[in-house]
Amino acid sequence: MRSLNVWVEAFSEPVGLLNSDENGVIQFSYAPAWFQSAANFPLSLSLPLREDPFGDSISRAFFSNLLQENDQLERVIAREGLDRGDIVGLLAHVGADCSGSVSVLPDDHPPIKRPGSLGQDYDVLSEEDFADLVMRLAQGRPLPAEMRDPSPVAGFRRKISLAALPGDRFGLPKVGSGAPTTHILKIPDPNHRHEARHEEFVTALAQQAGFNVGACVAGEVEGQEVLLITRYDRWVEEDRVYRVHQEDFAQALGLPADLKYERRGREGRRFDTEAIARVLDATDRPALAREQFLRLTLFNLLVGNNDNHAKNHALLHVPGQAPVLAPFYDLVPVQMVAGFREDLAFRIGNAQLPHEITAADLEIFSVALGIPAAGARRILVSTARELLETIEGLSANFSQEMRPLDNLIGEVATLLNAELGLDLALRERDAHVVRGGGWNLS
Repeated sequence: MRSLNVWVEAFSEPVGLLNSDENGVIQFSYAPAWFQSAANFPLSLSLPLREDPFGDSISRAFFSNLLQENDQLERVIAREGLDRGDIVGLLAHVGADCSGSVSVLPDDHPPIKRPGSLGQDYDVLSEEDFADLVMRLAQGRPLPAEMRDPSPVAGFRRKISLAALPGDRFGLPKVGSGAPTTHILKIPDPNHRHEARHEEFVTALAQQAGFNVGACVAGEVEGQEVLLITRYDRWVEEDRVYRVHQEDFAQALGLPADLKYERRGREGRRFDTEAIARVLDATDRPALAREQFLRLTLFNLLVGNNDNHAKNHALLHVPGQAPVLAPFYDLVPVQMVAGFREDLAFRIGNAQLPHEITAADLEIFSVALGIPAAGARRILVSTARELLETIEGLSANFSQEMRPLDNLIGEVATLLNAELGLDLALRERDAHVVRGGGWNLS
């Protein structure tokens, strides 16, 4: 039997216990002290507060989603001879570095995550060190030991977590401080080198259209494009930085990361509209959450972001209230990239591909989200008309570089306009054509 303590930042005792038996079966149970705390909350919608332990399937789904998909994890697997399915064994080595407020540590290890002081808990990166960090990430070279990512973030792309400090500087938490980072620095895929400014552009477009989004800024360091993303799971108050507990929709639904697309699951265990509705129903304002998700789905269709899988949506857990939808993030127009899969991350009605979507599919989708059938058509039409009018106005001023995106928006807007009978006067565009090299077609 192997056991690990589960901690949440700023709580003085473990909130639960994760263990595995000799057959690798794992279970999680909350600690009595967590039940007695006025600041408690469930770690996940899939792990509601209760005294009985949770079995292997649910426990494995939540905690496996805490593992980082990066070089650090691969090195641990190789060095320790561990199986990728040995979740408890892996977390014994990397559980201190889970993203978010949770850490998973051996029972003899003290708590490691603490709120940070911007003036005391960080080592400032010089301009030279910052540039060296960017180039090492871009070229796939290891970071110096003193520059090791203090908070590895999940995903296959090259990223590192940093803290924004006063005076427009960046730094890393001092060793042993347990302080949070505030930003993620991401290096674009070398095959799509302009991805950073495209993600920045689409995120800004979403913000202008009224969405609550995670801020991001594109830039260039030593000729290398970078994207600096503000972490939505952080709270900064004067000099203090705190972590906010969050979980993605895969965790909330008890799904492993492998099932983040609907096509990979089966009925009753997949990321589909019915599953999404269950998450939205559990938020602090379910009716508003449903309409926000409907509007976001239409926006993602317009900008070609059909990679909006279960790990690209999240909840924030705040003590004393139901969870809230996290700001929307990873808004990337993947349909502008040649060779990217066209399948939707989850079906819209019966449609599996964007161009198959009909008015009937959109109504089925709206009702499945939990919007009352009697008003679904009215809400759908009103939402689509308002969004299309907004995006139509904003897209008229796109730069020349973003004209391919404007062409895609025009194609999808024309489909929605016709299917829903909106009778909007849309601008004529060129045909949307994706050629080799992605969507930098100038």
